[in-house]
Order: sequence, then C-alpha cells, then structure tokens
Amino acid sequence: MALAERGLKVIFLLFLPLLSTSCATTKKSTVSWCVVSDAEEQKCLDLAGNATAKNVKGTLECVRGLNARDCMNKIKNGTADAASMFADDIYAAGFCHGLDLAAGESYNRVDGINYYVVAMARRSSSDLSLLEMHERSSCHPGMRTTVGWTVPIGYLVNTSQISVGEQCNFPKAVGNFFGYSCVPGVRDPQHDPSGINPKNLCEACIGDENDRHICANNHRERHYGEAGALRCVAENLGDVAFVKHNTVFDNLDGKNQESWALDLEVEDLKLLCPDGTEAALNEYEQCHLAAVPANAVVVRVEDKCRVWKYLERLQNVFGNAAEGFSLFSSADYGQADLLFSDATHHLLRVLGSYTSWLGPTYTTMLQAFECEGFC
Repeated sequence: MALAERGLKVIFLLFLPLLSTSCATTKKSTVSWCVVSDAEEQKCLDLAGNATAKNVKGTLECVRGLNARDCMNKIKNGTADAASMFADDIYAAGFCHGLDLAAGESYNRVDGINYYVVAMARRSSSDLSLLEMHERSSCHPGMRTTVGWTVPIGYLVNTSQISVGEQCNFPKAVGNFFGYSCVPGVRDPQHDPSGINPKNLCEACIGDENDRHICANNHRERHYGEAGALRCVAENLGDVAFVKHNTVFDNLDGKNQESWALDLEVEDLKLLCPDGTEAALNEYEQCHLAAVPANAVVVRVEDKCRVWKYLERLQNVFGNAAEGFSLFSSADYGQADLLFSDATHHLLRVLGSYTSWLGPTYTTMLQAFECEGFC
C-alpha cells in the first residue's frame, strides 16, 4: 500500500467512530452468514426459519466455509457477508483482508473482554519478575494458543527480552530464552515439520502415568491445557504459568479432584505483573499481560451498519428468549458456541475499527508475529 493510501486509511479509521450512527437505506436485505460445521449450519438454518416466522425484517442465508480463513476470503469477495470469529482471526481478517467488525459479544453486560492472560507463580518464589525471565522455567497450555504462546511470547518480544532475528524463528528464540519449559505440541509435525524445535521446550512436561506422550498436544500430556500449566507450577516443575485469570478458581474447592489440585490454595500463588511487580490472584484486572477481547462479527467495511441493524433485530426477538429459539444457546445442537458464544449476554455495536475492539495491548502482541507472514 502506498504511503498516501495508508495515510488516508488511518484518517478514515480515526474518524469512523464519529460517523453517523444511523444506517443509510440499502436495497440489499439479505445477510449471508459463513458457518464452518454441520451443527453451526443447522443452527443458522433454524435461525433463518424462525426469523421469517417472526417477521423479522431481512433474510438470513447460510454459506458453508471450510474454516475461519475460508470465511474471511468469502466475506472479502462477497460470497458471504458475515461470520463470528475469535480475536486472533479478527486481527488476520482486518490486517490481511481489510475487513472490519459490525458487532461484538458481551459476557458481563458491560465490556467486550473475554478473559485476561496472566502470569502465575508460587508465592514462595520471591526472586521472580516478568522483566527478568531469562533462563527461568515456564509452563504453557499449548503451542500456538493465545494464552500459552501469542500473548506471553508477544510480551517478551515487545519488551525486548526476546529477539527472533531475521529468520523469524520463534521456537528457537523462546528455547534460547527460557532454561526449560513445557509447551505441549511444540515438537509436533504441525508446528515442527523439520524436527528442529528446541528440546528444552518440552523438558518441564511429564506425559502420562506411564511416561509416554511427553509434550503431546493433548490431555495425555498432564501439563497440557490451563489446568496442566497450573499443575506444572504447583508441582515445582516451572517458575511461571501463563494461564487465564480464572484458571486457579476453576481448579480449587474440590472442582478438580486430582491430588495436586486438592492440596492447592489461593494463598500459595501470586500474579506477576508486566511492570515487574506482583499482585494477588484477584487483582487480575490491574495485573495481566493482555485483556483478550471477546468474539466479534467480521464484515466488509461498507456492511458494518447494515449487518448490525439486522443483528439488532434478531437480538431483540431471540436474544433473551425464555422459550423457543435462543440466539445465544447451542444446547440443541450437540456442540458449544455455534454462531455466537453460549456465554454471550448481548451483542454490542462496534463503531470503531477492528483494532479498537482488539485494544492496543492485544493488537501489539499480535503485531510481534507479523514477520511470520500469517496472511
């Protein structure tokens, strides 16, 4: 993109929130929604039928996509108009394809935050700081996950603690930085096709009860996932675990019956803050690596208003339905989070650009990976 064009785009995005909140009249009354599974397609078809039966203005069509990337392409070329996507995919849709957002999900009735990524450590580790993690040990829920990779590694790159160099080899840089880690999946062919990713990124992993499946990208590795990363720290195999803010509370008070969790107490752990300080577990709103935004509806820029108005009409009829079709429930379809997250309370209108929804901190984390050419 030429410098002048880029400048015009920036000016447009800055002034977008100031544009009129009323939608211009358009002849197009159909919204085509991109779905990626049989169950999601069925819910979409049921929503379309119920909307027609309730005389909701407009028509919903369901377009089948292979995955989020395929849906981005379909929206860009006009084969589809909208799709709900996770935060990382939202960034790719905007950065790679020039798409934007019409609406975002709200889970707490106020903002569009999904969860906070935090760095958790044992309270007895008095010499730990997020500003001095070189040669310490780390526990990650999984390779290429938002919580276990994108956010913590993006933070370390942006604070100049890790340098990936011209080769843009993140696993090598991370392996050189930490003493040893558990990053489940880091040596899987999917993430390590040449078999050269550092061995020390699996040295804090323990596999299953028979010492098999060490560093596997599934629950056979007992340090896999949110609970697994927490266990890694609880069992003194890692100095810090990168997890969601609610991970501890989801595993305490008998919610997890494994021995390591039964012996764990809130007082045993603390949060490490980006500025080098520490905090209590319930202070995650002030002490976190990133606030990960909620899912949002990706559209072409010119369709932001049109799609929002249709979603608003659907929400008014099916958003909090006590009976019949429910917009924010997937209970009847055998899978969770179809079309929208089941935890959604309501949809928020997104007036600004996709980066305003993602927020500056999270956007900066993702920008650290641009050298990988994810477009």
